[in-house]
Amino acid sequence: METALIILLAAMVALLAILLVVRIRRERLQNSVLRQLRLSEYAEFIKSSIQENSIQTVASGVSQMLREACACEKIIFLRKRRQLLELNYFFGINRFNRRDLRARYADDLVARLKGNLLPQPVAEIAGLLPASLTASLARWECDLYFPIFWRDHLYGLYFIKSNSETRSHAFKVVVASLAQALSAAYHVKWQEERLVRLQEKVDQLESLPRSGRAGMHSLPSGVMKLIRHHDSETIVARIVDEVGKDLDLSRFAFLYEPKAPDEPLLLLKRGIEKDLAVPERRAFGDMLQKLGGDGPREVAQLGGDQGELSVWGEELRRVGLRFVTTLQLSGDRTGVLAWDDKQAADRVMTGLERHRDCVVELVENAASFERVEELSYTDSLTGLYNQRYFFKRLGEEIHRAERYQRHLGLIIFDLDDLKSVNDSYGHQAGDRVLQQMGELLRNSVRAIDVIARYGGDEFCIVMPESDANTCLQFMRRLQRKISGHKFRIPQFDKELDCTVSMGGALYPDHGGSPEQLIYSADMALLKAKEAGRDRCVIY
Repeated sequence: METALIILLAAMVALLAILLVVRIRRERLQNSVLRQLRLSEYAEFIKSSIQENSIQTVASGVSQMLREACACEKIIFLRKRRQLLELNYFFGINRFNRRDLRARYADDLVARLKGNLLPQPVAEIAGLLPASLTASLARWECDLYFPIFWRDHLYGLYFIKSNSETRSHAFKVVVASLAQALSAAYHVKWQEERLVRLQEKVDQLESLPRSGRAGMHSLPSGVMKLIRHHDSETIVARIVDEVGKDLDLSRFAFLYEPKAPDEPLLLLKRGIEKDLAVPERRAFGDMLQKLGGDGPREVAQLGGDQGELSVWGEELRRVGLRFVTTLQLSGDRTGVLAWDDKQAADRVMTGLERHRDCVVELVENAASFERVEELSYTDSLTGLYNQRYFFKRLGEEIHRAERYQRHLGLIIFDLDDLKSVNDSYGHQAGDRVLQQMGELLRNSVRAIDVIARYGGDEFCIVMPESDANTCLQFMRRLQRKISGHKFRIPQFDKELDCTVSMGGALYPDHGGSPEQLIYSADMALLKAKEAGRDRCVIY
């Protein structure tokens, strides 16, 4: 009997040892993936590649990461061309017919691909793929796929042969960043092609002899020279100035909506010395509805029974403006242009018509570049800023605090036991906690604060204009808010309690550079953990 118990215990110990070895090996594989990736270097590589519009470089980098960092033995990439997904890149396969490696672009396939951008089993979409493609993927054991999307635009589809690395949580994080970078590069290339077409129009216009330009001074040559301007807010003023010059308008006012829907309307005026009151958004909406894109209208026609609109019409007449019409800035932003009567109204409208498409192209192009820039600074899981943006802003805020001799707070904190959530419910549950943490943090900071995901379960908050008392009060308030929040895990119908440990440091008291300030806050975080966690400590 004792011998049987000893054998049973020995078997259990051996089994536990095997499970422990497997667990350690899996964690080492995940760490190996992230270590080989060298995230900071990779982020810089992606950013520079996007700025240089080198899609070949980005695509090559993605393929290299899949091969080396993720140890993918077989890779197939189908690129969308017209209504087909055709073979664009392959690795680890041979002896194949290209016609077997393509699929028709179909709405039901695209809808399924949009459902999840992380690696998924090929079996889930096998019924939507041609039999020849499915058979080829099975022959090469390519059992995972992930798409490359930009908004609703499908650029391509990857198939890979899975292994230990590709089944890890780290791989999903890596693939999310790779797919995001490649989709951004494709989008930039598309934008650059639009710029090339615009530049060709500029070159064609400027190549005309002066005799050929007679009576054509209103063509949008000056406006189109702004094709390299990538700030969608400041470009509006530049465009309006160029439009005014091209149309020979010496006195005009332009009222338009800013990017942010909750900000007040913006007003540009040229040749008008008197103050001009800016109407409320409601009156602006009434004005757009009354103008209706037809036009021009006389300023005297604004108003009627609509009080606020009548008041702004009186304002325009008071400063000597007589005609008014709309000017579209983008798909969702419109402006109103008012001018005096020195130019015939129909001549101005003809000139504006020549500018309309060009104006929309330029504003939307600038907005697209801003979105790409924002993408490179955003953590894909939480929606917060990423580590790269954190370092950039911390340096800027320290410089500003030094210049104006003010204090600056830095807080670093992490979840106390996210590992137990991952162990008990899986990494997807841990991701859900991090996503909800991101939302909670966004609703807890001031508008001037900068909050970023530093990495893993660590977060940072840069607090301008903050002394030790302000930082400590905020840390305690945030700590209570997090500990009182229920983090929901839908797939297990669970609500989890989480706590955080927080460390804070101040400029210039605890460091005069980003590195010194981060070190001080990090040491304070370690003290909070050593004191039993769920603590706040100022260095």
